[in-house]
Amino acid sequence: MNAVLKPPTLPQRNIAALHDHLAKVQSARLAEFIRYMLSIHPVDRLPSRRDFDPLNIPGLLSGVVLVGVHREEARTRFKMKVVGQDVADASPVKIGQRYLDEIIAELPGASVIVDTRQEVLETGVAYLRQGPPTMPFAFRMTVLEYVHCPLSEDGETIDQIVSFFSYRGHRGAPSAPQT
Repeated sequence: MNAVLKPPTLPQRNIAALHDHLAKVQSARLAEFIRYMLSIHPVDRLPSRRDFDPLNIPGLLSGVVLVGVHREEARTRFKMKVVGQDVADASPVKIGQRYLDEIIAELPGASVIVDTRQEVLETGVAYLRQGPPTMPFAFRMTVLEYVHCPLSEDGETIDQIVSFFSYRGHRGAPSAPQT
């Protein structure tokens, strides 16, 4: 008799994505953040904001961003709720407590900040980006590496996205934190 394999559940897919991302990241701090996300991830649902306790990762908070997902009739909007100091310093415009669609209107090439979070909503799994920046920043960097992770109060519907950003600059580049 042939066993019927069930497709992986959303929580299983997200856990697998986080393990895959962990194997690829270069930043030690980003790897630490992903390990933390794996440690709080229930096996039967997506983690919630209650599962995510910033007091457990005090050394990483400068690279953390928390975005609320606002579903409106015609569109979904993302609002910055918490912005770590490294991220605030890297941005050439004010980003705290603003909707991302307002921010991208001020920054050329910044649609990626909405598009990548939209991908998290559509797939339900963590998103990893590595490579050179595609939008302007307040300092020069060679590598931008980040992960967006879904959070859900009901275990399935993503209502917040928590992210960690790592910036690596040119040697001697002013103001580029090495995270």
